[in-house]
Amino acid sequence: HWRGWPPPYDGCRHNGYNNAHNKKEEKKKEDRHGRSIFLCSSTTAGVAIVMVMLVLSVFVMKKFLDPKAVIGDQNTADGSGSMMKKLLLQQNDATDEHGAPILAVPATVEVDGDNGDAGGKSMTLPLSKFSSLTYALENSNIVALYFAASWCPMSTPITKALDVAFSNKDVLLPPPYYPHDDTIRQDKRHRLAIVYISSDGSEEEMMSYAKPEWNVIPYDSPERNDLKRHFSTCAKKEMNALEIDPRKHEIPTLIIVDSFTHGILSTNGVQDMKKVEHSGEDGPLGPWEHMQSLARAREDKFMI
Repeated sequence: HWRGWPPPYDGCRHNGYNNAHNKKEEKKKEDRHGRSIFLCSSTTAGVAIVMVMLVLSVFVMKKFLDPKAVIGDQNTADGSGSMMKKLLLQQNDATDEHGAPILAVPATVEVDGDNGDAGGKSMTLPLSKFSSLTYALENSNIVALYFAASWCPMSTPITKALDVAFSNKDVLLPPPYYPHDDTIRQDKRHRLAIVYISSDGSEEEMMSYAKPEWNVIPYDSPERNDLKRHFSTCAKKEMNALEIDPRKHEIPTLIIVDSFTHGILSTNGVQDMKKVEHSGEDGPLGPWEHMQSLARAREDKFMI
């Protein structure tokens, strides 16, 4: 060889090169395999998340669109739906001139046993303990409990909206007595009764603020404050005196109640009254009656 070139064949050096090259190729394969596993894992996790979201979506839709679920949440006096028993209602097939069912309001109802069998026990309806509500519950299909006060500026537009929507339209249940007369007005069942639960400073303020077609809880009646405690609804300045803490609703508040089941159809009556100009001839009464029909689904069986 001329000056040692080309170098003699070195088998060890050649084998070392091959080993290094092979290790690089194996490393590349391992990297590609790792990336494949990562992609597969990510895809599987993504599919699992989508499946969970679909299941949750179906559950939410069933919860809010199924009439049975609506009944389970709303047909207790406080709207909690904690008493999950079947309420058997004896519904009369007769209807009034508007097509609304004419129903009697029992003080107690019969419920199924704990296992769904017959032979349950009677149960008092939640609002039966308030004798001042008896007239409205027995003579109307829906009762609107109106918590407000003459001194409250936010009550004024709602009071005007109630007056515009329902006064002089033969839908409201009038007070039990005519002015200066002892004749009780119970000739027919009305579609709606408005019951004013006042936070006014005096009886004179309360009576001058209430509309003639409204039913009013007497100012000196203990039930005026008992109803505020029952629904945790009052003016802020009344909270300490009434020992209401926490307060669920401020004033004004309009709670819509099914007269027969005593279940709450809506606690957003004030918001409904703010849209009264766009609610049709009867204001929000039509939507309230629609909610009532949903609550009376599945023939005569209810969940409370």
